[in-house]
Amino acid sequence: MAKSRQLRALVFAAAILGASLPMSLRPWAGLTPAGVRALGLLGFTITLWASEAIDAAATSFLVFILLPLLGIQPLTQAFASLGTETVWQLIGIYIIAGAITKFRLDRRLAFSLLFLSQGRPALLSLVFLLCGVLFTFLVPAPVGKVALLLPLVTQSLDVLGLSPGSNTGRATHFALGSVSLFAGVGILTGCPASLYAAQLIAAETGVTLSYGYWFALFFPPVLLASLGLWPLLLVLYPPEKRKDEERKAFLAFLRGEVKALGPLTEEEKKLALILALMIFLWASGGYLHNLPVTLVCLLAATLLFLPGIQLFTWQEAVPAISWSIILVFSAGLALTNGLTATGAATWLGGQLGRLLGAFPLGWAGGAAFILLVIIRLFFTTPTAYVAALLPVAFAAADSLSLNPAWLGALTAVAAHTAFLYPMESMTLMTTYSASSLTPRDVFVAGALATLVTVTVTIALAYLYWPLLGLKLF
Repeated sequence: MAKSRQLRALVFAAAILGASLPMSLRPWAGLTPAGVRALGLLGFTITLWASEAIDAAATSFLVFILLPLLGIQPLTQAFASLGTETVWQLIGIYIIAGAITKFRLDRRLAFSLLFLSQGRPALLSLVFLLCGVLFTFLVPAPVGKVALLLPLVTQSLDVLGLSPGSNTGRATHFALGSVSLFAGVGILTGCPASLYAAQLIAAETGVTLSYGYWFALFFPPVLLASLGLWPLLLVLYPPEKRKDEERKAFLAFLRGEVKALGPLTEEEKKLALILALMIFLWASGGYLHNLPVTLVCLLAATLLFLPGIQLFTWQEAVPAISWSIILVFSAGLALTNGLTATGAATWLGGQLGRLLGAFPLGWAGGAAFILLVIIRLFFTTPTAYVAALLPVAFAAADSLSLNPAWLGALTAVAAHTAFLYPMESMTLMTTYSASSLTPRDVFVAGALATLVTVTVTIALAYLYWPLLGLKLF
């Protein structure tokens, strides 16, 4: 970020926080003084997280410092968010993802899927779109998926004689960058924001979203919306034709890569078995047993270090853990608790409820989701979005006579809708930087992706979710 933009963002954030201090000398507009300061801290934090004027982890430190200094939350209570169950689950997931990368199970899966394209450019974008969805089971960080798959995109285009600026190149880069983040909501462990949302929904509404229940609710809209985007990208970017020789060269390239990986080693078989056991226990939770998702995750991560298995060392595990994400997650949770305790979240939800109160009761939920998608434009990370908006959504649901868990689930989806401009997410920014996409390309394709996502999500939220017990009212 340019220093001038960085300075402007810092000044703006400080101005928001500073303006809340004199306003909090007495109750204001129905808010307690602590509630006014909590809203000021919320605006301060969102500005820094969204602008990335300073590192997100450093902003998180400021949140922990300012919560007690502003009298919003005691220091011990703020720090308690660092020891939550979900934080430990994130640590376990990052360790397991590091082992997957070490033993290249991700590359084996990618090459297997790429064979399905048979070197046809029209199918290449579909395969990488599916990779963005399916890799969610293995890699909990959306930008990590992109980092793994982007070199394969470059190699595939090169072997087919296509440039990043080709129609196939633009369609593939956009599909990978946008779907990789959106797919994170399809699996409970697919993105830190999903774990965060599940924890807050359970705490505030009493609705427990197990791994299997989350999958049943969210994976169908993710898959349908992602597949619905693909034909629109083909219309927007008509794929080039390739000769038989070029397609044969592509298949030969894949066979060479698979041969270089060699047969599954004993270590890879052990890892695959551990992963299969973990996913089975996750999926069967609440049906065959009552083991918490976090306990299963930590058990699987611990198995990697045990004598006789020992697939990973702690020295290898430490770099695999995204401590920055964990700090953002924890700071967001502490801020959320502060907003709730001071009544600021309820006040914001009431304002949102009044804004949407003119809609008929049945339509207010859909209108709220569209508004939540629009608000997503001002955030760069889904975790920060969930931290800021979920408490507001719960309060707005009460004001609109909606089921808070239902609107909270829609908020979790909205957190992952980052399609319209490159800086809206790290995944899209990464593929944009490696491609020949222009901001206009991203906006046009993103408008189509947003339209498909909003349509599919609202349809399933009204018609499909109630069949699973998550009702509108």
